[in-house]
This record gives sequence, C-alpha cells and structure tokens, in this order.
Amino acid sequence: MGGGATTLRTIGPDAPALTLEDGEVARASMQALVKGELNAYYPEVLISYATGRREGDAPGCGPGMLYCKKICELLEANNIDTFSGLHVPAGTDWKVFLLKLNSRFANCKVLIVVVSPALYESIPCLTEIFNALTSKKGVKIIPVLFENPLPRSDDQWTKVQAHDLKA
Repeated sequence: MGGGATTLRTIGPDAPALTLEDGEVARASMQALVKGELNAYYPEVLISYATGRREGDAPGCGPGMLYCKKICELLEANNIDTFSGLHVPAGTDWKVFLLKLNSRFANCKVLIVVVSPALYESIPCLTEIFNALTSKKGVKIIPVLFENPLPRSDDQWTKVQAHDLKA
C-alpha cells in the first residue's frame, strides 16, 4: 500500500499517500470478512473511523481506514467478528452501519472509536457515537487514540448543526 507494505508503524499523517488501489484492497479485504449476507450480519463489535484524507491521498482514502483495518484484523485474528464502514460495499448506503449498531436486530455490544483529528470533522462518526450513546442495548464505547494533536474542545465538531444529530 502507498508504495510499499503498510504496517501500523507506517500509517498515519506522515506515511506515504494512499492510492485508489490501496483503498480498494483495504475495502475488499474487510468485505471478505462479512459472514453470509450483509443484511443478516450483526457482529458484536463495530468500529467507527474518519478517513482523514490527507493531501496526496486518493479520494475516499486516508490513514483512518488503515487504522480501522488494523483493528478489524487484530480482532478477527482472535475470532471476534467486526463491522465498519470498510465492510460496506460500493453502492450500499453507509447508514447500514447504524442498523448494525442500533436496530431491533442489532447485536452490537461495543463500538470502538478511532480517535484522530479527522474524527472531529466527521458528522457520520458523530452520528454513530450518538446512536451508541442512545442505544437501549447498552453499547459500550471504547475510544482508541491514533493521532495527536487533537483539536481543542472549542474546535471540535465545529461543522455540526442540531439537525445533524438525528438518531
């Protein structure tokens, strides 16, 4: 990926730019982890991430997707099924994630949130966190810090409007 094998040590804001091929490989490997039909797949662990596209990254690609992929791989290696936006095939509304998180069929027990500066610019991530917080199923939220510095509290979620927070 990005001109060479990408590991957790080489991803992040200073890593080589990600290509469309990098993004396609990451998505294909995650989509291959879905057991059975997407609409019947309700794992206990979901991962929320913001792509965090940097200058030079292809559209739809950024270090956040690689952070998410690494978490999924680590959990899957320990027989823990996961779901993230990377698991959603092209042409499918990303909001299928919300059904896996907070619907009558949802089995989600844990939402892992990839914390990076990009998180605080992502309305979809905020929507996912909000849905976990308001879930009647008691979803636990585990934040995992991947990048610093984070924006000051006054600079977090500055683009969010009240209508963006619909469950």
